[in-house]
Formats: sequence, C-alpha cells, structure tokens
Amino acid sequence: MHAFSEQLFERFCHANDIPCERVGTGSDRTPDFEITVVGVRVTCELKELNPNVEDLRELAELRKNHATGRYLPNRHRGKLKDVSAQLKAASSAGRPTMLVVYDNTPFKSYTDHGDVIQAMFGRNSVTVAVPKDPSLPPIVSAPFFAGNRGVGPTWNTAVSAIAILEGGPDEARSLRLYHNPYAAVRLAPELLLGLPVTHALLPDATHASL
Repeated sequence: MHAFSEQLFERFCHANDIPCERVGTGSDRTPDFEITVVGVRVTCELKELNPNVEDLRELAELRKNHATGRYLPNRHRGKLKDVSAQLKAASSAGRPTMLVVYDNTPFKSYTDHGDVIQAMFGRNSVTVAVPKDPSLPPIVSAPFFAGNRGVGPTWNTAVSAIAILEGGPDEARSLRLYHNPYAAVRLAPELLLGLPVTHALLPDATHASL
C-alpha cells in the first residue's frame, strides 16, 4: 500500500494535468515518481511527516480543552539528509529533481517557512560577546545560519528543490518550492508557470531569510 503523501501527490498531478509515473523499485534505492512539465522529466522523492508521540499527546490534551505547548524539533533536516541516494542517478543523468514533503500531522507545524530554510542552511544563530567591563552590555551579532546544514556546495547537490505539498487531507492545493542554490541540475521556475506553485526561494537567490 502506498503512503498517503504519494496518493495525494498523484491526485495533485492529475488535477493539474501533470503526467506522473511511479518509478519501479529495484535493488538500489529508487525515487518514487517522475513527472513531466513542458517536456522536461523531473524525478521526485516523496517524504511524509507523520504524527509522533508528542504530537498525539498534544492533540489529546487539546481535545480535553487543556492548554498545551512544547518545543517543536526541526523534522525536515532528517528527511533532507536521507534523500540523496534516491535522486543521485537522475541528477547525474542531467535531470532536475524534487524532494516533496507532506506534513501529515494534526497541526501541520513542521512545514513552516523557517523550518525549511533552517533545514537547508543551518540553525538560526547569533554570537554573544561579554565585554571585560561588567558595566557594558553583551554584544550580540546579527543573526546568521550555522551548524547542521542540509545542503551545501559538496553535499545534497542531487536535490534541485524542496517542495512542500500544501493542503490535504482530501486534496493538495499547491506546491511551495525552495530551490537549492547548490543543485547540480537547476529546476527552471519557468517550467512551472501556470501551475499552483509558489517559489519561496529562487535558484539564484544569494540570501535566505526567515
């Protein structure tokens, strides 16, 4: 049985007249789909974020009308780091690729813009310097991305873009794309004109903001 995210992606493609074919499985790790846009084949790997124990506990508390809150870990980073093998053959053959992520949790809290950006470029960080003179306040740097980057000049270059599949559970409304500036093969945004696709980060972007 196919994952719910895969079924939703197929319905999205069908609703928007995007040719979509499943990729046969083999001994090596293979991607899930190949779609065709303006005659260009794009290889896609689907990843689904399902409820974990903390999500279910929080939902149970809310159903009892109890207030609740917690720190949400970045679950995108693990999905991004685990995808290169599926997309590498397509990228090596010169085809663009997409890592498509669907948040299947009750609150859809794991696909915020900031989560995706930090999964790609690192944690939002600052440095703090404490002056020797105790009467002076600490010096705080401007925010910057540091540590645990999901993409870089020499890693995960097989991923042309991350696409957030928005909507559900009945139908997917749109894709929100984050192009990888280090991609070995660029996914040209103009291929997706006329489709319900937004580009949160363009291929040639030199700066990403939260």
